[in-house]
Amino acid sequence: MLTSSIAQKGLPLFHLEDKVSFALQCMEDFDVQHLVVVKDDYFLGILAKSDLLDTSESNTLEVLSDLFLKIGVAANAHFLTALDLFTKHQLSLLPVLNEQQECIGVITNEQLNGALAHFLEVAKPGAILVLSVSPYQYSLSEMSRIVESNNAQILQLNTHFDEANGNLVVTLKLNKDEAGAIIATFERYDYQIVHYFGITPLNNDIENHYHNLMNYLDV
Repeated sequence: MLTSSIAQKGLPLFHLEDKVSFALQCMEDFDVQHLVVVKDDYFLGILAKSDLLDTSESNTLEVLSDLFLKIGVAANAHFLTALDLFTKHQLSLLPVLNEQQECIGVITNEQLNGALAHFLEVAKPGAILVLSVSPYQYSLSEMSRIVESNNAQILQLNTHFDEANGNLVVTLKLNKDEAGAIIATFERYDYQIVHYFGITPLNNDIENHYHNLMNYLDV
């Protein structure tokens, strides 16, 4: 999913000669904390609402040009690049730029959240398994084989490292709501199930076993 596919064209772009008062009113109307400044559609930068509040409303945006944030995302970039910029810079919107550095649209938090939900397929029903595995144990092919051997498929897979123990935390979204047989197969292959979310009431037992194991290892 490219950033150009979720760029919104309805939000106003501002110019150096625009007054601070006008910009603040627009930001209030559109409920955003940042604005995009352009010159003949060429991207100049982003201004934060807090910077506008620190100057006279009669000033033009040109007075604040030293505060422009040169943050934009390429139109052909994956939308996760936009997510990274939103997080790093705590933005409320992000300009999407073409190869000529012209602003062709803006991504808002709402659009980004919608794209992320679609990417993760959160609306589709299915059980969620969270596994904790050693990095040396991690095998995508084996996990896929375990799931598929129980007549199911992996819809989404995400990983991150647990700095506390150095293990890899693997989250699987499945295309089945009931995953009791899949869990049993994972356990036979010595996979550690940390969490389970599905229609089978296994969640509490799995979490209790996990916490008991952690308490035992701390002794």
